[in-house]
Amino acid sequence: MPNHAQAIIATKKVEFVIGDVKNVDFGIQPAIFQKLQAQVTLVIHTAAKITLEGPIQDALENNCLPALEMARIASLFRRLKLLVQLSTSYVNSHLPDGPVLERIYPLGDGDPEEELASMMALGKSAYAAQFSSSYTLAKHMMERLLLKRFPTLPILLLRPTIFGPALKHPYVLYGPEDSTPLTKFARFWYADRGATQIWHATEGYKSGANILDEIPVDLVTNACLLHAAARTTGIVHIGSQLYHPVTFDEFFDLAQEASTPLVRREMPKLVFTEDHSAPQCFLAELVQVGTRNWLFDCGRSYWLKQVSGPLSIRVCKHEADSLNKIRILDVSGLSKEKARI
Repeated sequence: MPNHAQAIIATKKVEFVIGDVKNVDFGIQPAIFQKLQAQVTLVIHTAAKITLEGPIQDALENNCLPALEMARIASLFRRLKLLVQLSTSYVNSHLPDGPVLERIYPLGDGDPEEELASMMALGKSAYAAQFSSSYTLAKHMMERLLLKRFPTLPILLLRPTIFGPALKHPYVLYGPEDSTPLTKFARFWYADRGATQIWHATEGYKSGANILDEIPVDLVTNACLLHAAARTTGIVHIGSQLYHPVTFDEFFDLAQEASTPLVRREMPKLVFTEDHSAPQCFLAELVQVGTRNWLFDCGRSYWLKQVSGPLSIRVCKHEADSLNKIRILDVSGLSKEKARI
């Protein structure tokens, strides 16, 4: 990818604008800013710092405040048709298991402006424990503040579930580990060889019967562009309802099937408990959404599956299974072993 930068620049279809997202007007030079005001019709804001744990102020400074500034800037663009703001389905991780609709679920009756000021001043939030991470809380605040401050701006809040490695573009398995949590999780899991891991069973079940709601990153990109072309506004979820859902149990079954007998023998042993007061293994605490059972409604995007061509999100089950097997081989190191053989 980095090696292609010069070729992309040579097409003259991409123009870089130097600035700093933490500054007013992103620190863009006035002459360039005026050009943007006169010409830009579509803004897609995807910048984020995906650090699941950390101080709430850092999370807000990286994942809330820049988005609000981007919206303010976009409101000055005279030809603007749409602002697409990337969020996450886990902005609603404060909700109990069950259906999650494509709407805002506020935290009580409080004013989000007052909540933001309090978090920035005190470095803590009374709601922090209800969320899966400081990152998701910051994104939750961003959504509420964005819609409150800019009620007339054409905004699409795009909420992907868990980013998975790419199915096809720019190449199979593309995706930095910090941005593809299940890949990182799998590496940690394989590394804990021979251990016995205690996991909380999905509420109401005896094991991990919940869906690990993941979708390849290139399908999220396609969905984003299709919604932008349709000028969709409001809130949309992009998740495994549009792809092929895999449960927590099935994920580990796939790992077993794709591994050699030797690797299978060394795999960690999973023990599920219905007692949610029992201590879990380190990995279970790290991946707090692992056995939660939210059902993210993707109803506003079902029409995307009727679209064919380069931006299609239609994928057959065989393709999805093949991608998972390739990923498991890569994560476990078996692909390198086979290459040596």
